[in-house]
Amino acid sequence: MKSQIRIKRYTLIALMATLLSCNGFAQKGTPTITKTFDMNQPGTLNSQSSGGGIVVEGNDQNKVVVQAFVRKNGKILSPTDPLLTDVMKDFNLDIKKNGSVITANVERKRNFKFWNNVGISLKITVPKKMSCNVSSSGGGLKISNVDGTTHDLSSSGGGIRLENVAGTTKASSSGGGVQAINQNGDVRLSSSGGGVTLDEGHGSVYARSSGGGVRLKNVHGDVDASSSGGGVTVTGETEAIRATSSGGSVHVNISNLSKKLYLASSGGGVDATIQNGDKLGMDLDLKSDRVHIELHNFSGTSEKDRVKGTMNGGGIPVYMHASGGNVNVKFQD
Repeated sequence: MKSQIRIKRYTLIALMATLLSCNGFAQKGTPTITKTFDMNQPGTLNSQSSGGGIVVEGNDQNKVVVQAFVRKNGKILSPTDPLLTDVMKDFNLDIKKNGSVITANVERKRNFKFWNNVGISLKITVPKKMSCNVSSSGGGLKISNVDGTTHDLSSSGGGIRLENVAGTTKASSSGGGVQAINQNGDVRLSSSGGGVTLDEGHGSVYARSSGGGVRLKNVHGDVDASSSGGGVTVTGETEAIRATSSGGSVHVNISNLSKKLYLASSGGGVDATIQNGDKLGMDLDLKSDRVHIELHNFSGTSEKDRVKGTMNGGGIPVYMHASGGNVNVKFQD
């Protein structure tokens, strides 16, 4: 029995070492394998990997360059390394072009041995107008400077980072957090392995996290955000917003509200700052241990823990409920 436990322990240690070596993005250094494809029209990148992380970068050239970094024991192998042939027996590497579609896949073979401590990361340079479908179970994803029509990104081996991405985008991770910077286009961000953050977004935003909080900054579009792993914070210009949390407080600071405001927390309080809110017609439904709001032209019921009625004649549905703290509403010019 002790020997079996010892074997399982060593196997787990080897597995963790392999995962740590494969986690993250493609490494810097001289690539082991490079393939280049000319492109004469906007195309699509389809890339999957169970061998390591994937980095995709857009530029102004009409070509796709796929670089594969083959590693053993943390070292990137050169194209002439005698170990390369043996390492590649553990993988299927498929890099090809079919019309305007580029395929770059790394697949571990079924007879893969964890104690070999090997992996393959990809760095792919594409024309800016390329659409990207990228997934990894062996590491994280980093996508930057692409301006395609649609992007579908997923990772179960690490986090996802988006920088300067345009187009309708979906990014989900069960292996880490999801971070987006300067997103242009409707976006869906979800994580069960960490938090979700967005800094500067132009388009509607759907954000979900069960592994951390949700922080959306400088949003210009409608918002639907929720977290069961932390709080939710939203700032920016939005006509409609729904933000809920069972893991922390909800904080919003918004302008241009015209459709609806729905905020709820069972894990903390709700704080809302509404630009020019005192001039808006709103249908108020506020409830918590304590409700703090300066009412203007109000008609309805106002108590310390409940406010229900209309302000300035009514119009925009405004719902704020908190079972874990207070509801605080501020209006700013």
